[in-house]
Amino acid sequence: MNRSMQKEQQEVAATNAGTQASITVRPYMPQDLESVLNLIEGDRLPGRPMVTPDMLGHVLAGCCPGDAAPSLLREQRTDVAVDDSGQVVGAIGWGVRAQDRDGLLLWLHCMEDDQMIAQVLVLHMLKQAARQTVHAFGAPTAISFAGLPVGNRRGTAVALEASGFSRQDGWSFLHHRLDMLEQLPYEVIDITKCASDPYGWYVRLRDKNGTNLGRAVVSRPVEGTAVLEWITLAPEPDGSGHLLLSQYLAHLADRGVHELVVLLDASADHTDGGSHGPVRELHQQAGFKEIDQLHPYTRRP
Repeated sequence: MNRSMQKEQQEVAATNAGTQASITVRPYMPQDLESVLNLIEGDRLPGRPMVTPDMLGHVLAGCCPGDAAPSLLREQRTDVAVDDSGQVVGAIGWGVRAQDRDGLLLWLHCMEDDQMIAQVLVLHMLKQAARQTVHAFGAPTAISFAGLPVGNRRGTAVALEASGFSRQDGWSFLHHRLDMLEQLPYEVIDITKCASDPYGWYVRLRDKNGTNLGRAVVSRPVEGTAVLEWITLAPEPDGSGHLLLSQYLAHLADRGVHELVVLLDASADHTDGGSHGPVRELHQQAGFKEIDQLHPYTRRP
């Protein structure tokens, strides 16, 4: 980190938010921890675990999920927005990528997803990034998936678009409450830890004769929630593939998974949440429901 950045870290940087309110943006301090965790909790989507101090600390240290080493960022910053009373009403994590100097807006949360507060934080980050290309919500962190939930956090989406950001292709966030499943007769299943990923389960579904019916990888459950990373099923000519998927889900429910999330591709111009494509239809028939769409954003100079 250069000397000017260190100096700025020590000083309080003020940003005026117009006549509606006075918002000050300053560097994050340890005493802000609880307030920032509350802001993150307010934006939590169904099927996602509560963010803990350790998880937030992992992000503040500049680490990627599952990584002990810092990511390739320069000048990584965490700043908070405070109102006249000193209450933390927003927080933003950002940095500059070492290899090309592009700006990275990693995460942002603000009180009630207030568009004005989000705008203050976005403009603050852009001022530091100067004329660089900036990528927003383009990478996962220990506290979130990649992509901004554009439906649940409309204020932040509007603030980004008003600041010159363009929405990119992202992911449809589907959710299933497995504890609501009826008991189903199902085939034999094997669940083992993934050899290549200690944070996940490798799941194999087979019939009583040992014939392979499908495979899947599921993230290790946290507080009864997990992510279906990928799945492949044996072809079903009668279109009953969703029954095999339902059998997977029943097994996971038996093993303490109460909520399951899956991310499917979603184009930037398709945000109506409608059914499109056989993969989405398969999941919907098995009981998944779209909660939101997650989209990264890019702003070019």
